[in-house]
Order: sequence, then C-alpha cells, then structure tokens
Amino acid sequence: MGGRGSSSGMSGGSGISSFKGARVRIESDINGLNKALVNKTLNGVRDTLNEFGIPLNTLNGVGVTDSKKAMASVNGFGDLSLSRTEYSSKNSEFKKANHVADSTAYGIGTHEAGHLVSDYAMHKNNKGLSVLEKANMRKSGKWDRQVLKTAKKMNGGSLSAVSKYGSSSKGKAAHEMVAEGVSEYMRKGKNASATSRAIVKALKSYL
Repeated sequence: MGGRGSSSGMSGGSGISSFKGARVRIESDINGLNKALVNKTLNGVRDTLNEFGIPLNTLNGVGVTDSKKAMASVNGFGDLSLSRTEYSSKNSEFKKANHVADSTAYGIGTHEAGHLVSDYAMHKNNKGLSVLEKANMRKSGKWDRQVLKTAKKMNGGSLSAVSKYGSSSKGKAAHEMVAEGVSEYMRKGKNASATSRAIVKALKSYL
C-alpha cells in the first residue's frame, strides 16, 4: 500500500495537531507562517512516517529558518526547518516545479520525511557505530548509496532518475534520490515508477 493522503494534504486532519499530540516540539515562530502550507507539509511528513510504520516523534522538532537555500530541510537530529520566506506566502499552494517528484506543500513534506525514514533505518542498522560515525555516514551519502544498491537489486539490476533533482545515485546526491523516490511513491502509490517502488521496498527491508 502506498500514497496515503494526496497532494492536497487534507487527509487525517491537522498536521500541526498530529505532531503536537506526539509531543514533537513545535517552535512558536511557526505561528507567523501560512498555516495552510505548514499543515500540508506536516501532513506529508505524518503520512510518510505512518506508511513506513515509524513513530511520529522520529521528527524531533519543527522550526523556521531564514536561509533561502531550500524551502525546507531536515538535519541529522530530525529537526525540520521551514523557509520563512516561502512559508509566509499568502497563497494556499506553492507554484508547480518540474524538477522534483512533487512540488506541492504536501510533497515537500513527503520528501523531507524520506530523509527521516532513511536516517531512522540507518540508525537501526548501525547501532554499533559512534554518533560521529553515523553523522559521517549520513553526510557522505554512504547509507543512501547502500539503500539504492539494495533497491537496484530488487529492481532487476537497474535504477532510473526519479526526477531531475533525484537523478543520481552517486556521492551525496544519493541522499536526494532516496527522498525523491519516497516522495513520488507517496504521491502516486502503485503507479509510481519502478525505481521509486524499489527504493521504498528497500527502505522497508531495513526497518
């Protein structure tokens, strides 16, 4: 099963309330953002974590960043940062972008949750490593390359680009290919590409 919810991000009620109920830290700065966009993104995170059977408090906290490098990002501690500039928009949805699997506010959530899922799997399967070793594994893309290697085997020995943003399995770029695979799967479910389905299957094999 896959693709719970939809790009409208309206499934299952408020994303903010879901994570507050799971005792996830929600910074007060969030109150100054467009609540509709924030909820859609958090719905995407919630639905993805539920799809993989991962606790909602895997997300450590939700805050705001003034950085303009990305619309949203997740760090190694499980903190989600939303761009103040992008999420202060008065529009109810983001403009369509063709370089990612799902450019909606919901899709941003599923993409960032893809990173959370991968990080969760990494920690579960490398308990003998130190905190620093795990951090280096994450930063270098080594773990995500392992996930893609497994996905490739499951997909008959080949993987294709999920999107322009998720098109490379090499180096640190593997990090984004895994997240894009998850995002496309959450949007399309069984109609997602074979590569995205294999990435999700590979991740689930580590959980």
